Amino acid sequence: MNIIVIDDNMKKNDPLLAELALNFTDANIVLKNNKKDGLDYIMENINSKMIVLLDYDMGGGETGTEVFFKIRDKTTLIYIIIITAKLIDNIPNKELAEYINKDALAIFDRDTSLKERLDLVKKAVHALDVRIDCVLEQWINKHSEKERNEPYLTTVSGKEYTLKDILAEIRQQTEFGKSMERKMLLLTVDLLTRGKKQIDD
Repeated sequence: MNIIVIDDNMKKNDPLLAELALNFTDANIVLKNNKKDGLDYIMENINSKMIVLLDYDMGGGETGTEVFFKIRDKTTLIYIIIITAKLIDNIPNKELAEYINKDALAIFDRDTSLKERLDLVKKAVHALDVRIDCVLEQWINKHSEKERNEPYLTTVSGKEYTLKDILAEIRQQTEFGKSMERKMLLLTVDLLTRGKKQIDD
C-alpha cells in the first residue's frame, strides 16, 4: 500500500510523516513537494492500493484541486484526504462542494489534532482492506506469477483478460472494470444468501 503526501511545505521530519511511518509499517510512505511529481507518482502506481494526503495550499495562489480532479478523471478508488493550513471555512464553497461530490474522504485543517489526522488515515486503510479490488488483489497474490499472467477470462467478443488485467480494469474504473466489480458483488450476495450458515475463518 502507498500513502502519498503532496505538500509543498512539508519536510521529511514532519511529525505527521513520522507518525504515519510508525503506525503503518507495511505502507510505502512517499512525500512529494510539488503537484507534478505527486501526480506523476500516482499515475505510475495507479493500479496499487493508495491513499493520498493532498495539500490544498500549494503556494503562489495555486491549490491542489487540479490534482484532485486529474486523479478523479482516472479513478474513484484512490482515497484522497485534503490538507489545508487554513481553516476549512476559508476554502471557497464551490471547491468544497467539488470535493464532496467527487468523494474526497475527508478534509483537515490546522485545528485538526495529529491523532485525528491519523484516525482519518486509519479509516482509509480499513476501507481499503475490505474493498472488493483489494480483496481481489489479495486473492490474486496467492497465485503464481505464471497463473497471474495467463488468460483467465474471455469476453463474448473474444477479448482475453488476465487476473492482473481484471484488477487494473477495476482500479481504473473502466466500463469493463465497473461491470466486473458489480458482478463480483452480486455473486458475493448470491453466495451469502444460499443458506450456508457456516463459513471458514
